[in-house]
Amino acid sequence: MATVEQVPVTCHQCEEDTSIKWKCLNCDMLMCDKCKEKIHVKFKFAKDHQVVSIDEVGLYAEEIDFSPSKFQNPHKAIMCDVLEIDQHTEKIETDLTQKWEDLQMHTEKEHLEVSLLIRSLEFKNLEVDDIIQSKDARKVFDGGSGLLVSKEEVITIPCTKFDYVPTFLPGQITAYNIGSLEKISTKDEIKIIKQFDAKISDIFYMAMADVSKDALWITDQKVLQKVKIEETSLKIIAQKDIKNYGMAITPSKDLLLVCKGNRLKQISDQTGEVTKSKYEWGNSLHSSGKRVVIVMDRNGKHETTFEYDTQGNPIFTYVKNITRTKIGNICVVDKLSKDVRGRVIIPSEDGYVINTFNGHPELKTDKIPFKPRRVITTPSDSIVVSNKNNDILFFLNSSGNLIRWCDMNEIGIFDINSFCISKSGRIFIGCGTREGSSDHAIIYEVNTL
Repeated sequence: MATVEQVPVTCHQCEEDTSIKWKCLNCDMLMCDKCKEKIHVKFKFAKDHQVVSIDEVGLYAEEIDFSPSKFQNPHKAIMCDVLEIDQHTEKIETDLTQKWEDLQMHTEKEHLEVSLLIRSLEFKNLEVDDIIQSKDARKVFDGGSGLLVSKEEVITIPCTKFDYVPTFLPGQITAYNIGSLEKISTKDEIKIIKQFDAKISDIFYMAMADVSKDALWITDQKVLQKVKIEETSLKIIAQKDIKNYGMAITPSKDLLLVCKGNRLKQISDQTGEVTKSKYEWGNSLHSSGKRVVIVMDRNGKHETTFEYDTQGNPIFTYVKNITRTKIGNICVVDKLSKDVRGRVIIPSEDGYVINTFNGHPELKTDKIPFKPRRVITTPSDSIVVSNKNNDILFFLNSSGNLIRWCDMNEIGIFDINSFCISKSGRIFIGCGTREGSSDHAIIYEVNTL
């Protein structure tokens, strides 16, 4: 019988040191202390990479699978990726060239129109000077009458035919996502339409209970309320003292709650009865259990499972929040450490990571790290990510590329904890009370996200 030898894991940089201490989540690279400090920092964009201790990701040398199946025919896979990347790059280049030619053609036409307008105005200016300097009374009065008629003529000012310029959204270099040219509008400003005073201290989770009655489920993780949205207030329909750590609405409008224990609780929309559901869950940051996201249909049948990448490593560390886009992409808030530093991951069904968002480099520092909290998909199929460190919302497209960000404090919204969007398009943001305040939590209805 053949035997399998244990091969010690070495640093991916020096290939000598076996004291693996770090992993770069962007490069998918294991490193020793020396290479982390001397080699990796010289990589392009290394300052934006997420480097974590192997203790934080639960990745130890003895857990790495070196079986032959993980390394079969790597050159063929690389060549396939290169071909796909070349095709996508050529398409972007063609699109960009066409847009540039169109823009240049319209710009040249409008430049000519502006030049003609300037010449016409200069000619009229010369006429005015000539009349002003003339000592002939007849010329002054006759010329002045002509200028009055000329002044009443409507001058059409050329207007550009383009209301946007294509913005390149960079992506990770994979066969699935290089980046794209997209029309990005920043004209829509987020504004508060209404605000509602809740009777609890925090809107930690929120879900749409009944669209026809404008009812919401809200919780501060200790008290659960079902409230009806009235003109300027919230009317409590039902209230239960239930400690919970998450909620979701089923197709039958029942409420699922993550409570103590591995089985979800369920509250009937018809009777209000609390029972144990058929669903179980489990998650722990430093346990050896599975980190898996399972997509099910309305009947509870498993459709897709996201667990390992193409190298056989776990995709997730600790799943905090999930949303799904209209095109079918799953977007996951993944917590990396106990201080809730994290990232946003969009995995593909075949083990590739389509994109990873680690926060905006200009807003992220050692003192203010990226701590993603909640994600939600908007009616326009963009992804909104909230940040625990501040009230900045990040807007990503459906592939996880950053579109823009918005500081919600500037419009008067603080301590964002939750989102909710009704089928009719009403958008609600749930907040907590500010530190030192005795006020109740507030739910804001906004015009757009």
